Amino acid sequence: MSYQRSRKQTDAVVRASGIVVVMNKDHVKKPEDMIVTVREVYSAGYVAEVTFRIEEGILREGMRELQRMRDASPPEKPMVLGVGSVINPKELEAAVEMGFDMIVAPANVMGGYGEGKEFVRICQQNEIFSSPAIFTPTELQYFIERSDGLEPDAVKVFPARSHGPKGLSDLLAPFVRERHRGRIIMPTGAVDYETGPQYQEAIRKRGFFPVLGMSSPLALIDKEKRPGDADCIRRSLAEFRQKFSREA
Repeated sequence: MSYQRSRKQTDAVVRASGIVVVMNKDHVKKPEDMIVTVREVYSAGYVAEVTFRIEEGILREGMRELQRMRDASPPEKPMVLGVGSVINPKELEAAVEMGFDMIVAPANVMGGYGEGKEFVRICQQNEIFSSPAIFTPTELQYFIERSDGLEPDAVKVFPARSHGPKGLSDLLAPFVRERHRGRIIMPTGAVDYETGPQYQEAIRKRGFFPVLGMSSPLALIDKEKRPGDADCIRRSLAEFRQKFSREA
């Protein structure tokens, strides 16, 4: 039986991970780098998110192998393939076509082409987990106070740096309702092993569910300039886990 995308399954994996590891063009120079990095992030128990800052040709070639790896992943530990920095309808169409399970955006993907709810609609139609970004209370309200069923699976807060943990807590405060309890909030931007636990605490305090988007787990790749090196990636992930656990 061929693989079928499932928002429900992706939601479970994202919640179990609690961290989405964001990969950019410094981490991926060729398809093999992408494949190795996603594999190691998955093995470490996290969800990987590649970005369209990486050349689209590399994403397409890497996804061919990664889809085979996903198809072979065990039911008790499914591999989830995420993509981020999707900023327009063309990139959204490409992400759907390439077979990603999760699509993350920094703003309204539809831009001048339409409302953000259309991004959610397209993802729902294709059983893709959606996470559009918000920055203001008005934007948050737009996505979570809907009566048409077009609420996203998660709400990204970007750039989280500008809010900080306390500011994010204040942003969420007016929307504390039982119907929003457990909704995923994903702060991204200057989130690392030090600030991550503070964001988690701020989000849980308001009854939401924290999932952190960050590239910090791949810091050693930036430092050592060794994209796609399995040993460097493993060391980086292990070092991050140790530091993060100590802060938490």
